[in-house]
Amino acid sequence: MNTTRYTAALSGLVVMLLVASLFAPAAYADSQQDAEPAEDNDHSYRIVQGSQEFSVEPIQGDVPVEEFYGYRYPYQDRNNSSWGRSFSSEGTTQYQVDNTSILMLYEGPNGVSLVAIHDKYHENRENGTAGSSVSWEITGLPEDGQWAVIDDDYDWRNETVEKDDIHQLGPDHRSGAAGNDGEPPEGVDARLSWVWSTGRSDGMAYRGLDDDVSITIDPSFNEDSYHRYGDQRRPDEDPDDPEEGERYNGTIDDWQVISATDDGEDFKRIWFDSLEESVQLESVPESETETESQSEFEAPAATLSGPEQATVDEDVTFNTSGTTGEIERYEWTVNGTPVESTNATMTHTFDETGTAEVEVTVSTPDNQTDTESKAIEIVEDDGQATGEQMPGFGPVTAVVALLAVILLGARRTNT
Repeated sequence: MNTTRYTAALSGLVVMLLVASLFAPAAYADSQQDAEPAEDNDHSYRIVQGSQEFSVEPIQGDVPVEEFYGYRYPYQDRNNSSWGRSFSSEGTTQYQVDNTSILMLYEGPNGVSLVAIHDKYHENRENGTAGSSVSWEITGLPEDGQWAVIDDDYDWRNETVEKDDIHQLGPDHRSGAAGNDGEPPEGVDARLSWVWSTGRSDGMAYRGLDDDVSITIDPSFNEDSYHRYGDQRRPDEDPDDPEEGERYNGTIDDWQVISATDDGEDFKRIWFDSLEESVQLESVPESETETESQSEFEAPAATLSGPEQATVDEDVTFNTSGTTGEIERYEWTVNGTPVESTNATMTHTFDETGTAEVEVTVSTPDNQTDTESKAIEIVEDDGQATGEQMPGFGPVTAVVALLAVILLGARRTNT
């Protein structure tokens, strides 16, 4: 190539890159959510259920709550970042637990949002538990807020008899929603009624909690839900559909709050005492927050000890003997699935090889929590047969082979 032409082409390329670098930020900004960035939020929040009362801190993030939630569904352009077939929240799996409903606050670039996730999404659905039904009647939603996510909400399905989730939104609380399924009960801002199947999750995100708020959630879980699928115990009348099958007929057994710790970098779990009592979420004046922060109980510090390796079908014991603080409750999970143990020790039998994660969350009487986890490698029992080799014959075979080599070498030397 002619040197002059090469130099001119290279110079042109550099100019194009410089021009692109000037306009790229603007193009990127236009592609983001159209909500205005929120000012820094100085509010604190507390949650009350019956005699329970505790502070809750928002999970911090750099992306809009829609991206944090990560809802995936196929009824849209395939080029959309939210296209997928899971019909679930794929962005919050680290917080999700099977058969558990979670409530949290998320603070992103567009302000604070109320987020709820029911159950746990599994990429391989057969690894999940059966879905269930949940209905919430919500009052006190900020009128200038908006629905960032309603999982599952498709406007074109609102008039069809096959629609699964039912969302009834008051006239002042429809912003951001794709559609509406009628008026909620009198005095209620929104009634959200979800059903989902095996290995999937459901939920919502409502943005706009930056000012003073006082939101009440009146829950109805499982067979108490406004509508339910796959449950033969309820009458076969609209909007129920008992014929949908057992994949909808699971249960939500726990209700938790996720609260940020370490300036939003980590989180803790707080368990509600009841699946039936209503819950109030309130913003708290700064002066009152300072008073509440002085707890009579020492902050807990969880420890977890146990073996580094175990074999399949072996009883393995883990303990929290080094934990400090006045501990009232222990919650254990294995690979994210709760196990039936509320003691300081937990014994579990692993039924397959691989790396497993055991986690324990300890709680004080005033709902301060701390979590610790430990990985353990699960291997086959050395005494079990592998392939066609008989147990114990590996070393013997090796010794016989070695002797054969020595004798053969000696024979060749003598010849």
